[in-house]
Amino acid sequence: MNSLDETSKLLSYDRIKEFNATNILNDYRRWPDLAKEALEKDVRVVERKEFRKIILCGMGGSAAACDAIRDCFIDLDTVVVKDYHLPSWVKENDLIITVSYSGNTEETLCCYMEAFRKGLPLITVSSGGILEKIAEKNNVPHNSVVKGLAPRAAFPQLFYTIANILHKLDVIRGKSFDEVKSSVTQFSKYAQTIFPENDLKENISKQVAAFIYKSIPTIYGSSMIRSVVERFERMVSENGKWHAMSDLIPELCHNEIVSYEQYCPLTKVIILRTENEPKEVSNRFEILKDIIRDSGHQLMELKPECEKIVDIIVSYYYFLDVATIYLAVMNGVDPSKTKSIDYLKKRLEEELNYIKTIGINLEDDGIKM
Repeated sequence: MNSLDETSKLLSYDRIKEFNATNILNDYRRWPDLAKEALEKDVRVVERKEFRKIILCGMGGSAAACDAIRDCFIDLDTVVVKDYHLPSWVKENDLIITVSYSGNTEETLCCYMEAFRKGLPLITVSSGGILEKIAEKNNVPHNSVVKGLAPRAAFPQLFYTIANILHKLDVIRGKSFDEVKSSVTQFSKYAQTIFPENDLKENISKQVAAFIYKSIPTIYGSSMIRSVVERFERMVSENGKWHAMSDLIPELCHNEIVSYEQYCPLTKVIILRTENEPKEVSNRFEILKDIIRDSGHQLMELKPECEKIVDIIVSYYYFLDVATIYLAVMNGVDPSKTKSIDYLKKRLEEELNYIKTIGINLEDDGIKM
């Protein structure tokens, strides 16, 4: 059996259905509509004023939307917190937006409680859960997103809701918000080619999955799209149930590049490029490619056909996420299940009961789950 026949068999519709990938793929099919819906909502915000910093708090798929906001709007002084605590330097004119798709993420709830107790400007985003209930109880502006999605597939609801919030606060203005709205067309464009009915030759997501299969992918990109590089690595793990590594230009040129002085048979390299790269970035990539090829490692180079940074980032999120769904199918696993995460959460609840530790008592606060 040649590699093309093997890939076609491993990604047949029957196999995709066998490993329960159709359900999560249906969430991804909804991305164009989910993005439009988020942009059309009348979001709830705090009183408008000049904010020193924008602090976005989230974990996992929720944090991925925050990371994309940071990279798309580099003129904003944005910090993404993926931890239990706010930075020690926060001040009263720093805007805190806590984002948890489930509404029950304990790290994000902890940041919420710290911000609320300090009287900081505070806005919440979730599909429900404790975060929505406690925000309502405390009269904190809450913004609901669509329920029932896999959290990692909720990206367009979260990303465009945050962008909509910042627009209403006059933080993202004019042309920048127009570019946010027009970026939805990238989802519609890719939706025509990346799903199971499209064969390998015209399906970039299937091509990426086939390239990764049976290897440990090493993912490189520039710091301009740090969010994309990190998201792809994490989705290889969460969806594909597989290992991956990543690094950024220019830092990798000062250390990791030396690893190619020896051949590693499990390593394949994916380089994520952008249009209009600075010359110093572009030159480093070209030299890096020469070194990788000379070392005998296989290399795949990707570049969305668009120039605006928001278009580039949402395009990458879309077709690379779907690629990791196909990787799961090729690996013979259900992409929707996250047994290790479920086990960890259960142990934490039993051993720490952190929700109560940070001062949220569901019964005393009248919160019903």
